[in-house]
Amino acid sequence: MMARRATRFIRRFFADRTGVAAIEFALVALPLFVILFGIIEVSLMFFVDASLDASVRKVSRTIRTGQVAAAAVSLGDFKSKICGEMSLLFNCTDNLLVRVAVVSDLASIAAADPIGPGGTLAVNESFNPGRTSDYVLVQAFLPWTAISFFSLSNARLADGRYLLGSAVLFRNEPF
Repeated sequence: MMARRATRFIRRFFADRTGVAAIEFALVALPLFVILFGIIEVSLMFFVDASLDASVRKVSRTIRTGQVAAAAVSLGDFKSKICGEMSLLFNCTDNLLVRVAVVSDLASIAAADPIGPGGTLAVNESFNPGRTSDYVLVQAFLPWTAISFFSLSNARLADGRYLLGSAVLFRNEPF
């Protein structure tokens, strides 16, 4: 009699379908939200990177046309202009590193390696907008702190931040 009652209880338990949707959602919710927040994080990082690239190109045009040389713009002013053109600032002025250098030989362009030994950020900032007809390389680096609790990749700085970068190479116009 006891075995029959236990068997009937087990059959009723497995036949009962109330609450199945809630249990299935609970099983799927964590992976769903991890993927959703990952998509948002990557999208935001690409948006900031595209914004950095567009602003560096736009502000570098002022070097190319001679406006920087005429107004005696400093490195700090140049960085402020880049950050001012970005859609979202994200503490840009404090973290942005810029290197503006004249390139004497296009065959041997020496781009700055922004990551030093041990994954440290090693950019020597410089600001040389050059003269008429000089080739100028403008590089900007912006450390990006990930918002999410999971790692998007292993290519990070030692302090856990990612490094976004942009570069523009051009020849100054006659001014």
